[in-house]
Amino acid sequence: MQEWLTQMLAAAHQNLTEEAEGFILGRGLPSAYASQMGIGLWAPGTTPAPDETFRKVHGTSGQYRTGWLSIPLWSPRGKALGVVFRRWDGEKEMRDYRIPQTAWIPVFEGMTEQAFQKIWDGGDVWLVEGVFDMALAHIVPDKDVVLSCGTARLSRNQLNFLHRFMSPKATVHVAFDEDETGRKQVLGYQDPQGKRVLGVLERLQRVGLRCHDVRYTGGKDPGEIWESGGARLLRTRFRIGGRDAR
Repeated sequence: MQEWLTQMLAAAHQNLTEEAEGFILGRGLPSAYASQMGIGLWAPGTTPAPDETFRKVHGTSGQYRTGWLSIPLWSPRGKALGVVFRRWDGEKEMRDYRIPQTAWIPVFEGMTEQAFQKIWDGGDVWLVEGVFDMALAHIVPDKDVVLSCGTARLSRNQLNFLHRFMSPKATVHVAFDEDETGRKQVLGYQDPQGKRVLGVLERLQRVGLRCHDVRYTGGKDPGEIWESGGARLLRTRFRIGGRDAR
């Protein structure tokens, strides 16, 4: 399945139109990130997907996702782990697929070989929720990496990855959404049974990672702020210097 998916993602990247690329960049994802990630427009092939789960949900070779954006999910070493399908025709709809090995392999949107090299070299990591919240990459230092967790959560696999590969001198900047869900996940909360659920900051601290709760104003998330005023407004709201990554 991994080989089939790799070939299909490469073909989708070749299918990316100027209009679709304009949509991606307009939502804030830096062009360098979009290129390294290999975002494309999905087109079904002639060879069926080897995985029955994929075939049932997305069609024999993905025909149910024809024309959708395909956002590849890569391992730190550049192996295909899955794909996020996203409509871009005005309808808000997403579907995804992950190979079975992701049960024990960490998955981040935005992880590429280039991103992993920056982490290996000691760069900070900025965690956001959604792929277009990676607009934050326009203003963080060039040595740093912005990764999307996919939701307002940090999985055990993701935590283990950061613990294993980040420099002791590097910092994890948690820039989740400024809404109730985002804040609860960052700081922790009590579940309906009264049990304390650790927040992302506490979990990072418990494994010895330096971390920073990133607060901002002017929008629910970095992507929303980008759409309101681009990199200049992001810098104002996040009070971060640096150069555009575009």
